[in-house]
Amino acid sequence: MSTSIRLSKEAKARLDRFKREGESYEDVILRLTERDKWAGFGVLSESETSTDTREGLGRMREAMREGVTEDIEN
Repeated sequence: MSTSIRLSKEAKARLDRFKREGESYEDVILRLTERDKWAGFGVLSESETSTDTREGLGRMREAMREGVTEDIEN
């Protein structure tokens, strides 16, 4: 089953910026609306190597939060 949707020229232009070679607009929308907040962002999208990058960013974020908490407590 398929459904047609109307988009303004601006909305289509925005989708075009995220569209990868060989992707349909449906592919772009599905990729950008995945639950994974890093999906569609190159090195941070799902892949074996990106998992390490994402975990590293998570550790950095947690360390920054801990540092801020310590600063507030002091």
